[in-house]
Amino acid sequence: MLLFVDKQNDNASIFSFNLSTKKYKPLVARKSYENIQGVAFDPITGKLFWTDSYERSIYWTSLTPRSQKDIYGSVLIKFQHEIPRDIAVDSCRGYIYWTNTNITKPTIECARFDGTERKVIIDKDIHMPVSIAVDQRTERLYWADDKEGIHYSIESSDLIGEDRKKILAGTYHQPNALAVSKDSIYWVDWGYKSVWKLDKEAPPYTDPEEIISFATEAPFGIVANYEIEDQTAGILECKRLSEYAQNKSQINESFTIPTDVGLFCLHGVKNGIECTCSAGFVGDRCEISLCQNYCLAGECSITKGQPSCRCKKGFTGSRCEVNLCSGYCLNNGDCSVSDEDIPQCMCPNEFEGERCETRQQVIENTATSHVCNCTSDNNSRQSDRPVSDDVYVESCPSWDPVRDPILMVLGAVCGLLCLLSAALVTKIMQLKKRPRIKKRIIVNKNVTPLTARPDQCEITIENCCNMNICETPCFEPNSTIRPNLLDSKPGKEEKRNLISNMETADDY
Repeated sequence: MLLFVDKQNDNASIFSFNLSTKKYKPLVARKSYENIQGVAFDPITGKLFWTDSYERSIYWTSLTPRSQKDIYGSVLIKFQHEIPRDIAVDSCRGYIYWTNTNITKPTIECARFDGTERKVIIDKDIHMPVSIAVDQRTERLYWADDKEGIHYSIESSDLIGEDRKKILAGTYHQPNALAVSKDSIYWVDWGYKSVWKLDKEAPPYTDPEEIISFATEAPFGIVANYEIEDQTAGILECKRLSEYAQNKSQINESFTIPTDVGLFCLHGVKNGIECTCSAGFVGDRCEISLCQNYCLAGECSITKGQPSCRCKKGFTGSRCEVNLCSGYCLNNGDCSVSDEDIPQCMCPNEFEGERCETRQQVIENTATSHVCNCTSDNNSRQSDRPVSDDVYVESCPSWDPVRDPILMVLGAVCGLLCLLSAALVTKIMQLKKRPRIKKRIIVNKNVTPLTARPDQCEITIENCCNMNICETPCFEPNSTIRPNLLDSKPGKEEKRNLISNMETADDY
């Protein structure tokens, strides 16, 4: 019995093909949004497993007779960030193995048939594991890794990810599917549209053998047809599997999918005159998807009957409507999002800071003759030769076209103010030395005192006209005042005349 996926059929996705009768039967109904990548079957439990990279899930269904099941299958494991690609079954020990092709963190993982005991077994030195196979006899895993660029590798490890070996490392192949037999490894190459073969125990640097080449389209998958005894002989854990050595089929032949599914009811099943829509669809004919245009920058899936978004890297929000980088980096900085969904900025040369918000000092490392190494203790010319690989030293220019003219003008103004102040101080000092008129004067100055000359007396100017003091009459003598004082005020002129008269000797 052969199991395969048909992505073009309107009604079903996974089919079985009987190699004896040449008849095929649908096993799993088709959903509107799906991308089935890998299929694996366990004949002991009769369970069919497949990966859906669109839903980021692993599904299963039972193919045993009289089993009750959903025609679309049941979710075994729902992933958040992983993108499941290929899947393989270890029937002897009850494990499934699958590859995760999320380029940010690719892994190879395993779990029990019921989805429990999930663990990562390979997460280092791996780029994009596109296919995986289990060799139950040797208890080893084989996988094809589509490396970055033109490189690829075929590698192997034990069932827990240890004892890792690189069987082949080459270029220009694009492996897509891989299978193992008792002695050989086979893989499909989309680059050359060929199928290649390599012995498991081939010496290092052995070139693979091209066994089939296709002219137009490359094959999508490959399986190895071998006797079960080749994988189970002498292995105690595979005792139950060896019971099916006669190729006993576990597929429920009574399981059929109605032929009108998808004809009248686009995304559901016909229930009389009405449609019973699949999860995530509404409308009279189940023609409206709840996910249509729901997620702006992400992938939509139906969870508990409601649409939910799985946002792309760098977006958040219930509908992935928020760009983490929108307006985050300033000054034309380049924004990127880390694996932890934290925006980061790559700033231009003249800016720095978490968001490129700070302008930094730009240091010229050009070897020119105009570069300066100026410090408070260094104003002299130095050598033009470089002092290091990136720094050239030269003296600083002494003239500043903006600063120096201003300083010169300020100095000149200060000098003029100092000269003016000195002149004013000198003038003030000279004015203080001018003579002042005293109140008391001596009549007939430089003459004999009164005791010797009784005919004369000394009086104050206030008592000049008091005839009783000296009994000497007062009279106004001829004016001896300078001509330029004649135009003075009358009060001052009278005082000057009086003084002049008193200083002149009396003519008795």
